[in-house]
Amino acid sequence: MEVLVQKEILKKVVSCTSRATSNKSIQPILNNILISSNSGSITISATDLDLAIECKLPAEISKSGRITLPAKKLDEIVSKAPGEDVRILIEKGNLAYIKSNKSKFQINGVSPEEFPQVISNKENEEEYKISSDELLKGIMLTSFATSKFETNSILSGVNFEVDNGSFEIGATDGSRLARYIGKLKSDKKSSKLKSSVVIPGRALSELERLITTFNSGNSEVSFYFMPGQIIFQSPDFSLSTRLISGTFPSYDKLIPDKLSYRAVFKRSDLLGSLERVSILANERTNVVKLSFKKDGQTARITANSPDYGNADDEIDVEYKGDNLETAFNYRYLSEALRNLDTEKVLLELENPLSPILLKINEKVDYDYTYLIMPVQIR
Repeated sequence: MEVLVQKEILKKVVSCTSRATSNKSIQPILNNILISSNSGSITISATDLDLAIECKLPAEISKSGRITLPAKKLDEIVSKAPGEDVRILIEKGNLAYIKSNKSKFQINGVSPEEFPQVISNKENEEEYKISSDELLKGIMLTSFATSKFETNSILSGVNFEVDNGSFEIGATDGSRLARYIGKLKSDKKSSKLKSSVVIPGRALSELERLITTFNSGNSEVSFYFMPGQIIFQSPDFSLSTRLISGTFPSYDKLIPDKLSYRAVFKRSDLLGSLERVSILANERTNVVKLSFKKDGQTARITANSPDYGNADDEIDVEYKGDNLETAFNYRYLSEALRNLDTEKVLLELENPLSPILLKINEKVDYDYTYLIMPVQIR
């Protein structure tokens, strides 16, 4: 095999695919990435048997072939290569020669015959299409709410559901809940059967990275439900992930239909205030207090650290309701506010111990709800 590729494109592709490799010594071949070439392009693939990523990139093909190379070393070589192009030459004995400008490297490769199949055949599976921008937005607004402590639990994943032309992504770690509902794109009639799976949070993080990396020129992503897995695909990449087995909690039942008190903030004002007072929040609990006066025009956010002191901040608000003070983990609200790109947000509350609902207070073409459980004030 002999190929010539642009360094910057190869760098991005190797960086993305190598994140699906495994460090387990049970199958050393899973530490490698597979490089295969065909007419006008090369395909770079990696898998740890739970997650698989495959990317395509344009190349000048002098001689077709296949090889697997150590992912970590290839990533380091390509990242530090001095030239604009990288030439990869594979000779007998699976020796790989990598040249860029005046730098030359020789790596011992491994026969591709040992490498497992990366992406399953999906010819007979129904194809769903979704706007890449909308899928990216849905992931960004929900995946941070997954549980980070129990990586094998159902709450470490997100509920991904399609039903009659719409899709839903839901995530919860028991203390907060995020739900995003958007529209599918399709140029053919769907079976309209409701499908629901639980996707590992790690897989969605890698999908977010792939969409961001290859967003230019890719307006949509296709996906396929397969037995025990789901596949996402665009012209530049494919991602396959094993699903989490089990039943996801019925989180819709936890979202109140309507809460009595409403507070409208400028998103940037609320986020800025939280970031200021959090400097002196309790480092163990991350708790801040949010106070409203009856039908007031300002809200007060305070924090107290037993070791360092306290902080007090006021911001403008449009509030309808009685006097109310509630407390919560500021990180939970800040994470959602950072990922939103709207000007105004709405908080709905009922009493100091009721959930806090965050919604978007302007017209958008999707439905987003974020719920935070409060902390009891002592």
